[in-house]
Amino acid sequence: MRFTGVIVLALVALAWADGPLPLDTERVNTLNPASDSYRLPEDLDPISYDIEVTPYFTAETTPPGKTQFTFDGTVTIVFKVLKPNLNSFVIHENVREITGVRIFKDENNEMVNVLSHERDRVHQFLKINLAAGTTLEVGAKYRLLVIYVGNINETPLSRGVFRGNYKDEKGVTRWYLATHLQPTHSRQAFPSFDEPGFKSTFKITINRPTSFTESFSNMKLLHSIPNGERTKEIFEETPRMSAYLVTFHVSDGFKVIADNNDSERSYRILARPNAEGQGEYALEIGTPITNWLSDYLKIDYYSMATGIKNDQIASPYWASGATENWGLVTYRELRLLYEEGETNAADKLSIGTITAHELAHKWFGNLITCRWWDNVWINEGFASYFEYFAMDGAYPELELADQFNIMYLQSALSMDSSTNTRALQHTVNSPSEVTSHFTDISYSKGASFLLMLKHLVSEETFRQALYYFLEDRKYEHAFPSHLFDAFEKAVAEKSPEGNALDIKSFMSYWVFEQGYPVLDVKVNSQAGTIELEQDRFFISPSATPTQQVWPLPITYTTQSSPNWNNLDPVKVMTTKTDTLQNVPTDGWVIFNVQQKNIYRVNYDTENWLKLAIQLQTDHNAIHHLNRAQIVDDVFALMRSERLSLQVGFQVLQFLKKDTSFYVWYPAISGFNWIRNRLLHTEQLPIFDKLLFSYLTNVIEDVGFDVDPNEHITRTLNRFYILNFACNIGHEECINNSVNKFRSYSSGDVLSVNPNVRRHTFCEGLRAGGYEEWSFLFKRRQESNNQADEVAMLRALGCTTNNEARNEYLKNILTDDVKAQDRVNAFTFFYMGDASNAKFAIPFIKENIKEIEKAVVLPAWFSNIFSNIAGYLDEEGLEEYSTMLKSLEAEYPSAFTAGNNAINSAKANIAWGNEKVAQITDIANGQLSTTTTTTTTTTTTSTEAPPPSTSEEPTTTPEPAPGSASVAFPATIMLLWTALAIMLQ
Repeated sequence: MRFTGVIVLALVALAWADGPLPLDTERVNTLNPASDSYRLPEDLDPISYDIEVTPYFTAETTPPGKTQFTFDGTVTIVFKVLKPNLNSFVIHENVREITGVRIFKDENNEMVNVLSHERDRVHQFLKINLAAGTTLEVGAKYRLLVIYVGNINETPLSRGVFRGNYKDEKGVTRWYLATHLQPTHSRQAFPSFDEPGFKSTFKITINRPTSFTESFSNMKLLHSIPNGERTKEIFEETPRMSAYLVTFHVSDGFKVIADNNDSERSYRILARPNAEGQGEYALEIGTPITNWLSDYLKIDYYSMATGIKNDQIASPYWASGATENWGLVTYRELRLLYEEGETNAADKLSIGTITAHELAHKWFGNLITCRWWDNVWINEGFASYFEYFAMDGAYPELELADQFNIMYLQSALSMDSSTNTRALQHTVNSPSEVTSHFTDISYSKGASFLLMLKHLVSEETFRQALYYFLEDRKYEHAFPSHLFDAFEKAVAEKSPEGNALDIKSFMSYWVFEQGYPVLDVKVNSQAGTIELEQDRFFISPSATPTQQVWPLPITYTTQSSPNWNNLDPVKVMTTKTDTLQNVPTDGWVIFNVQQKNIYRVNYDTENWLKLAIQLQTDHNAIHHLNRAQIVDDVFALMRSERLSLQVGFQVLQFLKKDTSFYVWYPAISGFNWIRNRLLHTEQLPIFDKLLFSYLTNVIEDVGFDVDPNEHITRTLNRFYILNFACNIGHEECINNSVNKFRSYSSGDVLSVNPNVRRHTFCEGLRAGGYEEWSFLFKRRQESNNQADEVAMLRALGCTTNNEARNEYLKNILTDDVKAQDRVNAFTFFYMGDASNAKFAIPFIKENIKEIEKAVVLPAWFSNIFSNIAGYLDEEGLEEYSTMLKSLEAEYPSAFTAGNNAINSAKANIAWGNEKVAQITDIANGQLSTTTTTTTTTTTTSTEAPPPSTSEEPTTTPEPAPGSASVAFPATIMLLWTALAIMLQ
């Protein structure tokens, strides 16, 4: 017999009722809320859910009368009434169809008369109206039964419940269903109180096709009951949690591919069966990270609920990197699966940091949860902080605590420097507003705020405050005030006699104010004083100044008495200006030691030039994190016109000797920003020649081949350095890459080391024709590792062959490229070669309807049109503008996105035109002091800043052989230049 959820739940409902169930009526889109709020009123408190789902996939699993790729569902919600005299109430829903609504009083099973239910499809509300004269009793508990039909969406980009597939070893397509309910999509899976502040327990039942393999959910499988073509699977009840954390996964074949075989502290990796062997690294790191977090936060993960799981599942299709569903974390495959010889070091490290991020969510996001998405930084800021520091705690040899600076703190400084940035906490209402709050502000700045806070109060106090916070709010929601109270308590215990630090005021300002300051430092050597002034930092020179004043932890060190390990603030600066007395000022000073605080530093010219001389003479005298800070600050200060290009490039000259990954990571980003604005100029070869002079020693240090015994940081440094060098036309880099690729494509070697594939494959295709492109295209189709697939997709966009270009663009719109990768695939093509963006314009115009369907999300569709402009020259921008005008009437959002991008691109060209003469003079001046040369090939290809996954050696490498020979004359020239600048 056919076994469907509608029949089963109807029987359950009959068992509750004393008589026949009266039918209710449905009205759609008739609600007129008093306000345009998407929030639920706090009239009811949900206590528990019982959810049953029967999914239908292809025709083979879909009985007559049912629709393929839908599911039947029933949900029973037990809730408590908080407000008297309720004759109606609302919950969230965004399902395909509501087929029945019933209400019963929990204590006596008495049925409540339901008059009707109404569906507001705009606000995604289900309003339930009771019969005239019927109200819910305040304080009483009721059971709400909703019978419904849901969609199994075509792609993960729609979130909710979606389908995906994979090919098995025989090439047969196998289907699966997964859920992605964060932040506002549990309402697609079941009608719910779909806000993070509403917490309940959940029981999940799945009626899967018997031909499918065992399903997975948040909790362990309790019962599996075969019944013909369907098998009922009942899972244990979850701990009290938010609805968006519910998950279930139904598949034809997924299985456990790695297991620690510990029944008490289970840790498992789940995936498609032909990924067997790719889960061992994720298994290896998972338990140590979980144990470290359990110890550090003083609450053991496995104590959070009886029989709690710690499963990680890899999904071939997934909209984000990973999602923290309690007990069953879901990852995009390339963020969980590692294959030796196919996955590069950057992706391997990313598996570790993202695993740590998701595991940290078990405490920050699951055990406690932000009350509403306006303070999502409570979830994401803590997870992002522990993404690096938990991984560092479990694997200190990777030095991820240091790496945090260049990956997250500097990213936050970049994101938070615009005029329209937002505070960590700001009001959001609609689902689209909620989604827009999941940005670098919530993640990177939230994490950086916590790092600054830790060094302000001490790690011991920080750790104790987190324990108080978790212990006080576990299984509940949290406001920022709860966190502030926990820190106030911990700080007070540390200083029972009283402390001048008002920690709540400090935290409040950083949470509720947007932006951050630049600290201007002026040294008075004669008086032995340092004058400080803070001002909000804007990257735009034309931004209007504000009067904001942040509480700034002030740390510094001096040349005469350097101390790089004392990170305790000498004071918290709470005024716009301040003066430090009795400071050794006979040499340089550096503020924000190891860059643990959220502000940039700008010095007077004399101190900048003292730093430049020190860095040229012995860069190792300055801590590698402060060298990285100096590089990042110098580029930002030059862009904002707070620092002259002449002084900035004087400081940056030390890069000719320094080979530290920490220093070169921000340097590559900064150089790319300038170079991309000079692409259209005739003087570009001069600037490139300057860059080659900077790169000489670091390329010699990293070399072109991977040593299997080298530290991961050297591997990463090579990965980004050679990619940058090849993209700007470094001849030796290009020749080495082309030769490697030819050996690979000809069969002389069986493989290319994954850590040099990006530039090797790209340069091989740039220099090759259709045959070379077809070779790599076939290799991608044969790959069984998603990280490798994406790496090859990126390289395929580097082709300059017209036939290959056409095939690449057409292929993006097929199932060969997953929906989640399509926008990136277009960008890979734009950046692959300078001529590619212009080549894509007619393709976009001719295939716009197919592109709109393929990328699914309206925002992603707009990205297609905004991303291309930055890769076009002036002629290309004119052609693109003409195309956009032809689309304006039918695609206004695409026109707006593209037009805004054109304006930005023109502004970039204008910047280059304005600055090119000055930059050329600087380049010629520096090149005249260089005694070594690099043969160059000019190219106008462009490359985006490197992605955020990297690391640095435990010790800064020594200068490359031969670099000392130019140190003395270069320093003398720098001294003469410094004198000239100071006398201006």
